[in-house]
Amino acid sequence: MRINYKNFLKNNFFSLILSFATVVVIFLSYDRFIVRHDYVVGYEGNCDKATESCFVGCEDDECTVEYYYTKMQKYQPDLYAECGLDITNCEYADACLSGDRECSKIYCDEKTKTEDEICVSGVKDSYIQSDIGSTDSSEESLQDNLDNNI
Repeated sequence: MRINYKNFLKNNFFSLILSFATVVVIFLSYDRFIVRHDYVVGYEGNCDKATESCFVGCEDDECTVEYYYTKMQKYQPDLYAECGLDITNCEYADACLSGDRECSKIYCDEKTKTEDEICVSGVKDSYIQSDIGSTDSSEESLQDNLDNNI
């Protein structure tokens, strides 16, 4: 009996290590994404084509209805604290607030667009706005409103 056990370990060592590693990766991923919500969310933010450089999106296949957007990325716990589960009509989702840990708002320009994307330029120069100490007056008022509501 003891000889069979040694042979089993000897013949299936790689499979056992691989199975153990798979279980560990599944557990750690579950903890990060489901329990702690430790990830960055990417979505389309509102954009005013008159004053900003926006990406152009189409609502249907023939592109009869266009909409304009920026590419937003926010840390999920911050976004949830500001907007809850539904971010579609949340004004805080479209701005990087001073308390956001990982946030970026990407406007459309030649560096940020892909081959399939179209830009509409407004008055403002294209840039990437991040959370590193830069807020304008509208973002400060959004932060004040958020602080008063919490």
